[in-house]
Amino acid sequence: MRWRYVTVPVTIGVAAPLHAGAALMSEHAASNDAYSLGLLLAEMGKSEEALRYLERAAKGLPDRSRIQYNLGLLLQVLQRDSQAELALQKASSLEPANMDYLYALADFYIKRNRLAEAKKVAEKMVATHPNQRMGKELLELIERRQKNQ
Repeated sequence: MRWRYVTVPVTIGVAAPLHAGAALMSEHAASNDAYSLGLLLAEMGKSEEALRYLERAAKGLPDRSRIQYNLGLLLQVLQRDSQAELALQKASSLEPANMDYLYALADFYIKRNRLAEAKKVAEKMVATHPNQRMGKELLELIERRQKNQ
């Protein structure tokens, strides 16, 4: 599994009372902390525990594509396919040209023999990155598999 890391400072605590704006910052920091801890737990193989933290991070930072991407990968490990698909789709919609996110979504569909959906994603990969081989090779693989069905 290829987790995408982002360096985030871990917040230990706050000694002074916070005003309203600082409360928002602390929620943001808490979501970043949850993301970092979720990735660490996932690397340690503690998938169920990691899920709690990544879900908290995704809730607190819903527009952070990397969180959605890693959540989707973890949900696949846990064999929660419908949730994994939604997270991978969201990551891809937040950053439509991100090759890692497109590849992960296409791979998700290929592994479940949903080749028509995989082909659409691979075609998008080729359209957004015409000079990269990965999309073309993935599209060729999908088309070969479709012919063999």
